[in-house]
Amino acid sequence: MRIYNKKVFVSGIFMVFLGILNLSADIVNKTVDINGMILVSVLLLFGISAIIRSLSRRMAKEDRLEELDERNQLIELKSKSKSFSLTQILTFLFMLALMVMGKVSGNKSFIAMGTGMAFTFAISMFSELFTYFYYEQKN
Repeated sequence: MRIYNKKVFVSGIFMVFLGILNLSADIVNKTVDINGMILVSVLLLFGISAIIRSLSRRMAKEDRLEELDERNQLIELKSKSKSFSLTQILTFLFMLALMVMGKVSGNKSFIAMGTGMAFTFAISMFSELFTYFYYEQKN
């Protein structure tokens, strides 16, 4: 048996491992319920299907062609760019809301959370700036 797509195989093994780990934790804690069983079954289904896809030559070839398709690459770049922008906006709004809530209520924990969000926002801004300079010099 040959593995044709190692990345998909590893992710499949990881999902199966998470499913088994979740099931065993539910059994040990005696908290088996319908939500846990749905999660376990979904993890096992996706994991097993990923393992099967990675072991099939035809399916692995289809996955590689799909990965190399220029339209899919453009869609992925656009979605990552938009999600990063939305994350920056939401981080700024959460930071602002937490700072205002801290000032109005006098609760220092809101200000601490707002400061953490400010650090997160600053890191995202610096990473955007550095990647811009990197690609500007590269091209």
